[in-house]
Amino acid sequence: MKRSVRHALSALALAGLAVTAAAGCGAGDSVKKAVEEVEQSASAAADEVEKKANGPFEVTYEVTADQPLDSVEYEEGREAQKAVESPKAPWRTTVTLKDMTPPSVMATGAEESGSVTCRILYKGKVIKEKTAKGEFASASCVAVAPRL
Repeated sequence: MKRSVRHALSALALAGLAVTAAAGCGAGDSVKKAVEEVEQSASAAADEVEKKANGPFEVTYEVTADQPLDSVEYEEGREAQKAVESPKAPWRTTVTLKDMTPPSVMATGAEESGSVTCRILYKGKVIKEKTAKGEFASASCVAVAPRL
């Protein structure tokens, strides 16, 4: 939020300088220099935001179940999802994703009854959770990639 406020203030300052220059207050070169400084600052801030938006972030996948698991599939940041066959519940792994890749995990039960729950955590907080019940229950969690 602080950056958004800074960007808004920079835009207001730039607009104020433009109005001052248009009004002919004689600021001339100093207005031009101030405008250039504001533009450079805004450009640097935008580059930093883009770098963070496309940079790596870590999520933790968790699966719990009251039945044996058939499989767990999850996004690990490469071109294909990773699959784990017959993992023991509770199951947990942490991965590093980038480029705003949406985190996802799907767990499937191996029995004809029971429940399966998947969770995606970011910085220790649950950002997505889903529970499925019944025959060969399959819980699937897909979250929007965490923002800055």
